[in-house]
Amino acid sequence: MRGFRRRRPAPATAVGQPGATGQILAGPAGPPSDPRAAMRRIAAEAVILQDEAESVIRGARAREGLGFLAPRGGPLVRRFFGLRDMLPRACDHPADEELRRRLDAILHHHALAVWVALDLLAYEWRSERIARQLDALDGLGAPAVQLDQLYAELAGRSTDHHAEAIRAS
Repeated sequence: MRGFRRRRPAPATAVGQPGATGQILAGPAGPPSDPRAAMRRIAAEAVILQDEAESVIRGARAREGLGFLAPRGGPLVRRFFGLRDMLPRACDHPADEELRRRLDAILHHHALAVWVALDLLAYEWRSERIARQLDALDGLGAPAVQLDQLYAELAGRSTDHHAEAIRAS
């Protein structure tokens, strides 16, 4: 099925620019040196986005128009998946790896929750069972609380980590 394939962006080249050589421009130079800092930034953005996600889910439950909700919900779904792609692939420290794994699961949950809410709204007219599922939507639930806690933990650990580094020097 051709329409369901995810398109990957073409690499940026310097062709057509004055003095261009046609070489591929370099992107970021590998993973960040501190995976906790990257996870903290990702978690901070996700905390901000989850307010809008809750609003979209509440709108779907209230049967607001799909033409109004989809332009808000679609970018949220893409961004939650994008944040998930930005996570470090693995962390050396077991505690950091556990935080990374939890953050990955929460971002996936948030993206799917918004997507399912929009999908239920789109097909609500087909069946009373779908309408009941739409009525049962209750926001992002416990994973939203877990994300808040995870962000607080990442922010606290980062501060403690820097304080230890300062004391050691």
